[in-house]
Amino acid sequence: MKKLSEAIENTGFPQWITDKYIYLIIFLYPLFLGFRGYAMLTISKFFFFSILTVLWLLSIFVFHLKAKRPFKAEKQSPTAFFILLYLLFCLISAILSPYGFSVIIGEGRFDGLLTISLCCLIFFGVFHYGSLKKEYIYAFSISGFLCCLIAVLQLLGKNPLWLFPTDYSYYDAGTKYSSEFLSTIGNADLFSGYLCILLPLISVYYIVSEKRPLPFLAVISLGCFCLLACRVASGILAALCLMIGAAPFVLNTGERLRKGLEVLVVAFFFFGLGAAFKGLGGDSKVFLNLHFSKPFAALLILSLFFLIARLCLEKKEFKKKTLNLFISSLSVLVLVSGLCIVYLWSGEEGSVYEISQAMRGNLQEDFGSSRILIWREVLSLVPERLLFGGGSGTLALRIDLGFSRYVEETGRHLQTYVDNAHNAYLGILVNTGLFSLLCYLAAQLSSLFAALKSAKYKPLCLCLISALICYWMQSFFSLGLFIVSPISWVLWGLLASETARTPKKI
Repeated sequence: MKKLSEAIENTGFPQWITDKYIYLIIFLYPLFLGFRGYAMLTISKFFFFSILTVLWLLSIFVFHLKAKRPFKAEKQSPTAFFILLYLLFCLISAILSPYGFSVIIGEGRFDGLLTISLCCLIFFGVFHYGSLKKEYIYAFSISGFLCCLIAVLQLLGKNPLWLFPTDYSYYDAGTKYSSEFLSTIGNADLFSGYLCILLPLISVYYIVSEKRPLPFLAVISLGCFCLLACRVASGILAALCLMIGAAPFVLNTGERLRKGLEVLVVAFFFFGLGAAFKGLGGDSKVFLNLHFSKPFAALLILSLFFLIARLCLEKKEFKKKTLNLFISSLSVLVLVSGLCIVYLWSGEEGSVYEISQAMRGNLQEDFGSSRILIWREVLSLVPERLLFGGGSGTLALRIDLGFSRYVEETGRHLQTYVDNAHNAYLGILVNTGLFSLLCYLAAQLSSLFAALKSAKYKPLCLCLISALICYWMQSFFSLGLFIVSPISWVLWGLLASETARTPKKI
């Protein structure tokens, strides 16, 4: 209370309350269990997120009103300008929509104008009143560790915190219920998106920080295991692409290279364990084993290679230009080699096979868990309302697509209906139109350029932009729902706030 009184007296209340809001979103929000486990998790998190955000914004508004202090935009940023335009076009889309009040909440999964507006306001509030602190990263890492620990217990057949109904487990997915659920995030696809924020953020922080935060390696271990064990290809692909793309910008000194190798040793070892992990459920029993496959062996060999490289490079220094050239060349080589391996892949099933076929121009509708079919159906709707879309959260009213599968074990049919584009960018295009999508992409690009420009003086910007890029890549194949997205908007606001300040040499 004393700090609150001091904040109000010193006219620093908006900064004080924003600091507390950030902690709640990055630490408590991911762990929030809801009221009845997975059965009510989505609506519970929506109420938590909405009420918390509205109270935060109202408190700032009331403070300005009572203090008779007009709002002044003290920071300027191209990203903020594009986000404002994005919100404006979403509002225009809602006004022009033929679906009336359905655009407010959304007919899908709470993806209407209310959620979009709150996310944009999160960005502006954090941008103007927030300030990046390493304590945020520590808080997020603790929350992430707990989320991953819960997921690991579920993968082992347990039901911690009774998130599943008493006679259900993770391994009943596909037999007793349709989707896979993990941790306190819910849908495995969304959990993968959460890991795509968590892992790059703490990994890059471990590399660029002055001292080694060794506990972060435990979080990285659990996170990498979960990322592979939950078998969500979009998250794995995004993480691997980020590793290749970010390496030249992050590993630019001898000490950073050594820390990076330490992260890679841990990451690939637990990638291997996650790839080898197999679990089967049936008759209320779960059978677990490690399947020693070629991917498992390859990942362990890579982990051993990185360990040997780390030991060989102890206390060695390199010329910056030489190191940058080497890492950049190596990244290009790895990328080209990876593309060649995927293109020449001889398998006949799995995500790698599907990517290989896509590279050859063979796109089958059942690829990506039928995402190709969903995308084609959604794209067919785009020309109807190209510029402003059908209105936020209205795709469910415009598309008639569902899937049904008979389950022999239960004698029941499992049915699902499409209410989401399963691609965040395609979702923006079909719901709020081309103008809003272009503004959203422009905001992302401006953040990327600003972060790379500031990274020389503010290494923490690398942490934020790495996490955001990984999440944005995963969102290309993901639901893009509010269960994870508020965290990304908080980090986006912090990044814009940090890059808007005049850089100072450290």
